[in-house]
Amino acid sequence: MATEERKDDGGQWIGIPSIPAQRVGQGLLAFILAIAIVTVVDILLITHNQQPATWQQTAELVFDDGSSIVAWSLPLTWPIMEAIRMVLAGIWENRNRRRHIAQGREEGREQGRQEGRQEGRQEGLQEANSVWSDWLRRKEAAEASGVPFNEPTPGDNGDRIAPPSRQA
Repeated sequence: MATEERKDDGGQWIGIPSIPAQRVGQGLLAFILAIAIVTVVDILLITHNQQPATWQQTAELVFDDGSSIVAWSLPLTWPIMEAIRMVLAGIWENRNRRRHIAQGREEGREQGRQEGRQEGRQEGLQEANSVWSDWLRRKEAAEASGVPFNEPTPGDNGDRIAPPSRQA
């Protein structure tokens, strides 16, 4: 039954510690890091407890503790590997979150700009229509009272307001 389960995984497992093949490099790195940590702790304990006279004696004592260093490093490998993965995943997630926030801000700014342009066009059209309607009322009032109307159209006196028919 165990061989059938392993066949489902496509044979991507490496034997003794049962590490997936794609994570062997991470496991080796974590094991080396664990050996370095345990060795440093061993050196600190040796220098504090035994106080050797020379560094050569310290090195001899560390080599004497080699089997215990490996024995302590093996159980530390998996937690170190997972800690490294969690830290890197957190960095990656923060980076993606910042990227998405920046994209959202830019999309919001662009949407705001478009809405602002649209509101500006509507306000401009309303202003042009009110200028033209005021001019038209004055013209009709002048014609109704029989007074000659000599006022130029709103677009002719330099205010750059086109007739409403051109703005549509």
